[in-house]
Amino acid sequence: MKKYLDLVINKAKKAISIEKIYEKIENVLKEEYGEDYILDDDSKKEIDLCLNEAVENNEIIVTSNNNYISIKKSSFRKGIFYGDKKGNGEVTVVSSYISKDDGKKVITESKYSISKDQSFGAIDGDTVLIDIGNNIVCPKVVKILERNLENIAGEIYRVGANYYVKPVDKKKQNLLISLDGQHIEGQRVLVKLNKQTSSSSYIGEIVSTLEHKDDPDNDILWEAMKCGIDAKFSDASLEQVKTIPQSVSDTDKIGRCDLTDWEIFTIDGADTKDIDDALSCRILPNNHVEVGVHIADVPYYVKKDTALDKDAFKRGNSYYLGGKVIPMLPHELSNGICSLNPQVERLAKSCIIELDENGDVVNYSIQPTVIRSRMKMTYDNVNKILKGEEYPPEYEEHVNTLKLLNKIALKLRSKRVNSGAVEFNRPEIYFKMDDQHQIVDFIPRKCDLAENLIEEFMLLANKTVDKHIVDNEYPCIHRIHDTPNYERLAEYFNLLNVVNMPFHKYSIDECACDSKALQELAEHIKQDEKLSNVLALRLVKCMSRAKYSIENIGHFGLSTPYYTHFTSPIRRYSDLTIHRILNDIYDESSHTLQYDDASLSEIAAQTTRTEKVADDAEEEVLRMKCSEYMAKHIGEEFEATITGVSDKTICVELDNLIEGRVKTKSLHGGYIYNPETFTLVSVEGRENYYFGDRVKVKLVAASKEDKTIDFEILEKIHENYIDDVEDSNSALIYKTKMKKINEAFF
Repeated sequence: MKKYLDLVINKAKKAISIEKIYEKIENVLKEEYGEDYILDDDSKKEIDLCLNEAVENNEIIVTSNNNYISIKKSSFRKGIFYGDKKGNGEVTVVSSYISKDDGKKVITESKYSISKDQSFGAIDGDTVLIDIGNNIVCPKVVKILERNLENIAGEIYRVGANYYVKPVDKKKQNLLISLDGQHIEGQRVLVKLNKQTSSSSYIGEIVSTLEHKDDPDNDILWEAMKCGIDAKFSDASLEQVKTIPQSVSDTDKIGRCDLTDWEIFTIDGADTKDIDDALSCRILPNNHVEVGVHIADVPYYVKKDTALDKDAFKRGNSYYLGGKVIPMLPHELSNGICSLNPQVERLAKSCIIELDENGDVVNYSIQPTVIRSRMKMTYDNVNKILKGEEYPPEYEEHVNTLKLLNKIALKLRSKRVNSGAVEFNRPEIYFKMDDQHQIVDFIPRKCDLAENLIEEFMLLANKTVDKHIVDNEYPCIHRIHDTPNYERLAEYFNLLNVVNMPFHKYSIDECACDSKALQELAEHIKQDEKLSNVLALRLVKCMSRAKYSIENIGHFGLSTPYYTHFTSPIRRYSDLTIHRILNDIYDESSHTLQYDDASLSEIAAQTTRTEKVADDAEEEVLRMKCSEYMAKHIGEEFEATITGVSDKTICVELDNLIEGRVKTKSLHGGYIYNPETFTLVSVEGRENYYFGDRVKVKLVAASKEDKTIDFEILEKIHENYIDDVEDSNSALIYKTKMKKINEAFF
């Protein structure tokens, strides 16, 4: 009955009663089954259940007179509330529509400002229902749909004999969190909110503690805790680890293909200890190439629903934060028996792929194996080999294989790009550390040949595995990526016009729906070497976030209909799940599946959420470490690029990619921001500041605690001046002056 209910509700132009819903569904069914069809009581009960479920999911709204209407046709919207420390906020509502031009889906994003009085007590991160009705001057929150407050980081304080936790997140400090028992004032804790006693009051339970706030060397773990990451494993997991062997036995090898005599090796960063993947490559008698992607068989040791599995599900992934690793699995597994360390036997799942001379897959197999990695290689040394530079002699026996792999990887990359895969090639910030793990420098780092080689074969394996699961008609968690955000893309096109780099080859609609068009746009911005990095960053922010889902819509950025995550089961719970699904396919004698759609949907939601937590934590730690490093250089001068402007701030990026700000109040004279031209305009005829200007700046302040870096501008090195924007800027100055005159006289 669900499809008939959706049909009736979506066709209704206004709210309708339950009786009218019965009547309209009955009329639809009469057309299918004949005029004699009558909707019986059982069918009505089924409709009621579907209706109640849709109401609970906020797909259908119940009006004040108990009629029903689709949320899409009502004044209600479902979105995420992003609050500030004063209680005001903004609700972001993401929706989609089908383009009339090409029939493709376009993602849109609307934002609604919410005052504290209309917030219904919502706090930052809440999923809320808002009413934007025509008669409401200011939209208001009418219902809090979901509040994720499982883990709150804070410091313990005492009032009288009672102990409380003050959240470190200023946007959540209106919460009153009380604790049972006695505690230590100033101790940093991660607290779970067990019981809500009022709209903003909770009773909390401490789930993890960190040493006292004044103790040194806890800065990264504290940032992790603030993001809700618990670095400790459960006692049950630690006990389970003790039962897991640290070497492969003959019994473990039963039913596995023995590949221990193959030329297999790993390529990772020099400091990597949790090694998920290994490679092999050889030329077949038919001159095709056989590439083996060998992945650690983690589920052999981490059984479903055990303590280790539950801890891994809760974490969702490993966290790599400023030189520290908070692993998804204990080190005895992640660095031990599950890591493909050199010169020891390890259990793996091997995706062995035969490629023809064009780089097309002509055959493949996926099977449980036993492997022995010959060598742990590093990206830096492999890059030396592939660039014809001097390399360590122990690599000699693998040079030809590495060159063959690189040749294939370049061909695979060319095929991906030709099919529409989008690449931004923006360098990442990378910090050097000394023997005492102190940061000594920050440098930009781009992916080189060795990194691209690994990326191409991991992509190939992930695509192959996803298609394999789909073809075998098993449930799957796909890695999906939707089309870009239309509004952000439209703003980006305007920015390109402003910086004299207009893009006319494709329209905004085409770039929002066609990855090849977006790829052309990404190539277009590389023309300006001075602005390519900052423009690439702005373009990345137009993209949708990739996520996990049981519904496969393909991967827009990679331009592929099949994609999953299979290659990192030590570090990602999604990959661990995919390995278990492969076990179900391989063991056809067992007709019991480990997962159904409902359980996979839960895993997809959890891993999508924890991936964002990991990204946010990594960003917070990077900002903290950048601030800590720059605090040692106060008073020094640097060259920078202006990457954004607003009424209060000019954002700048140093050549080593460290970002900071210039407060507009530090500038001489009055300034106003023109959003049409991305310009900070002087109202007194002084220097204007344009997006992309090169400036010399002096560091005046840096706070590790606040994660802020403040500069002042000394002079312009190069002005990104554009003639076409001056009329708009002049008009804004005139309007501002007239406003001041009117205020003075009236």
